[in-house]
Amino acid sequence: MKKKLILLSIASFVVGCSSSKSEYHYVAMEDDPQLEFSTDFGDETSLPVDFSLNIDNPEANYCSDFNDIGYYYPESSIFILAKANLELSAKIPANKPVAIESHYNIGNQASCYAETKQFIAEKGKTYKVNFKLENKYCDLEILDKETSQPVRVKIKNKCTK
Repeated sequence: MKKKLILLSIASFVVGCSSSKSEYHYVAMEDDPQLEFSTDFGDETSLPVDFSLNIDNPEANYCSDFNDIGYYYPESSIFILAKANLELSAKIPANKPVAIESHYNIGNQASCYAETKQFIAEKGKTYKVNFKLENKYCDLEILDKETSQPVRVKIKNKCTK
């Protein structure tokens, strides 16, 4: 009995720690904007990049309002415990602010967090959200997929607890 209680406590602790961000859920309308996520590491080795969205209250910028979309990873590697994930997308509400957070983090080895960016997506449009690594600097670019032009963004401070 004591052993089961200890195992149950450990399992609860692990689940509690791993679910600090909730998964993204949005019931989209047909003509809501679409985000397509990708990465560009230049000549560097690609790493899995996690993306999160805040559609609830981007102006307040609370960490708890960000919801995990998942990770984009263009290749499989025996050195990184992540499977290739070449397609990552999400629908978002039209004509409302949305904030996007992105980063890679492979423990004590390396991590890089791009600035959080907020923008307003137009109805019926598709946007390419690209995490870039240049000269060891991470950046997040958001492009109108049809024109390949950058969209107007607002840079946000790091989210608050």
